[in-house]
Amino acid sequence: MGRLSTDTRQAAWLGFSVWTLSCVLFVLPTYIGAGQLPTRFLEHVAVLYVVGIALTTLVHLAAVHVRQRTLAVKLATMVVAVTLAAALLGVADFLATWWLRLAAREDPFATLARTINNVVGFVWLYGLIAAILVIIQANRTVREREHELADARAAEIEARALAAKAEAAATAARLAALRYQLNPHLLFNALNAASSLVVTQRNDQAEALLAKLSAFLRTTLVTDPASTVAVGQELATIETYLDIETVRFGDRLHVILDCPPELEDTPVPSFLLQPLVENAVKYAVAPTRDKVTIRIAVTQDDDNIAITVEDDGDPTKAASVRSGTGVGLTNIRQRLEVLHGARGTLQATPLPRGYRATVRLPLVQAHAPTMVPR
Repeated sequence: MGRLSTDTRQAAWLGFSVWTLSCVLFVLPTYIGAGQLPTRFLEHVAVLYVVGIALTTLVHLAAVHVRQRTLAVKLATMVVAVTLAAALLGVADFLATWWLRLAAREDPFATLARTINNVVGFVWLYGLIAAILVIIQANRTVREREHELADARAAEIEARALAAKAEAAATAARLAALRYQLNPHLLFNALNAASSLVVTQRNDQAEALLAKLSAFLRTTLVTDPASTVAVGQELATIETYLDIETVRFGDRLHVILDCPPELEDTPVPSFLLQPLVENAVKYAVAPTRDKVTIRIAVTQDDDNIAITVEDDGDPTKAASVRSGTGVGLTNIRQRLEVLHGARGTLQATPLPRGYRATVRLPLVQAHAPTMVPR
């Protein structure tokens, strides 16, 4: 019950935050242009706010309902829920417009066309909300698995066979936990940036940002946490993530990717670098207004491959928050130990200016890709 209450509170906070931000961004241009906010206009916004939050509950219930189902069922259900929520909000928008006589002098077809255009925007908004809710439910599933594994380990004394099975399940759960360890701020920041771009009528940039975010989320959801991917593919996923963050930080974030062509096909664990790059963004770029360079370099060290994530952030501004990187680094070390034993290592070192994390694992020649998302 406690876990369910936590998920419900997260969903409620998500709906409140998203719709509050959306309504503020919707009202702001009118206030700046006219210097005041008409009463009927505010009533219209209030209708969209209340109905939008209520329909977010519908999407949340759909995510909860399909939490244990297959990926295909999840995608189909969430598409239906998102489409239905956007359509219902579009109907509410249309009815509120005429009820409050905001379009009394406007051609009905023009009002209908504007409503249809709004529905398209609602689909994008609910789609992002649905993606976040699915990740929340996935995290809940991982937590439940961890509790089940703890119970299984308690019975290890009574049955060695059951203990072996529990250990195998523990390995899968640890890998799955790292897979779903997405920084929630990425999703909220991307959503906020997209809303700002739409309000300022930079629709092409907003569309490009949403496309990158969708691609990143899709890769995250369909990738098997126990699989390997080519180094080039891992770097491409990281580059997509950094492209999203670049919209937020602009010229403050500079990225250098350095990987020799002969190492691009080398297999590595999927999403191995994501926590390291997130730490660099959070603790080096975010606290300062200065330009920060994040460099990701892939090199060969004898029969090992070494991948370094390094930033040149201001250590005085990052010192108060750098201690928060411990959980992510611990998870990576555990994952490397599960997959490569003593040969998989992670070294994290503060620099005179910046921070460096280096992953080393055995160099394996690529034969055939083990995971190719479509």
